Order: sequence, then C-alpha cells, then structure tokens
Amino acid sequence: MTSRKIIEISRPAAFAGATLRALSSALLLLGLIGDRRAR
Repeated sequence: MTSRKIIEISRPAAFAGATLRALSSALLLLGLIGDRRAR
C-alpha cells in the first residue's frame, strides 16, 4: 500500500519538475537571444 501511495504522490511531482525544466530552458534561450540582440 505504501508503494502505491508514493507512486501516486510522485507522479504530479515529476510532471511539475518536467514543466519547471522546460520553463527554465525556455527562459535561458530567451535570455541568450535577448543578449545577442542587445549587443
């Protein structure tokens, strides 16, 4: 039972982590493009 609960809790956490990674990578790319345009 405990393993099932851990899997149920970890699923949304993993999804949130993936979204955070995608957002951070997109922000980094936008920042690099902005720096290049500014220069």
